Amino acid sequence: MKKNNERLNRIATIAAKITEVGHWVAVGLLAASLIAYFVDKSLLRYLMDLGNGEFAVAGYSVNVLDAGGNLLAGAFVPALIIGIIVCGLMAMVFRNIYLIFKTSAGQTKFSKGVTPFQPENVRMLREIGIFVLSIPVVEFVVDNAARLAAGAEAIESSVSASGLAFGIAMLCLSQFFAYGVQLQSDADGLL
Repeated sequence: MKKNNERLNRIATIAAKITEVGHWVAVGLLAASLIAYFVDKSLLRYLMDLGNGEFAVAGYSVNVLDAGGNLLAGAFVPALIIGIIVCGLMAMVFRNIYLIFKTSAGQTKFSKGVTPFQPENVRMLREIGIFVLSIPVVEFVVDNAARLAAGAEAIESSVSASGLAFGIAMLCLSQFFAYGVQLQSDADGLL
């Protein structure tokens, strides 16, 4: 059983790192798209396919083409900005997941043994909750700013609120881990 858990933890650690790197690559590609938009809009066809006009990233989607097939700057630029911020936040989430696995295994410089109940893990769980909670907030704020700038009738978009529940759950989980850290500290003091 212990060997299966170690293998599962190793697989999860590798998957978290790969997903983190993938999100950083997405940040780079979205930033390149934003730069290409301001340099020469025709460069965008080499970077992304906007065939049906819908641009979606991490639960946020927006129609970036008007009825004539022209790019709506008021929708496209904010969508890229949202994409850059959301992918960056998700990269940080997966970075923290990776570090939690490594810290719990005692493989980081700030590890305090081989246990999940460590102050650094509590901090990283709280950060995950904050990062995830901030995603729908960023989407909502930037989306509404774009609607005000471009006109509400010009932009069709949808904002996902599922991050709110996940973020709150992570903050609650961090409280349980903080309690576990305290219990472990008390138990270590008795020995």
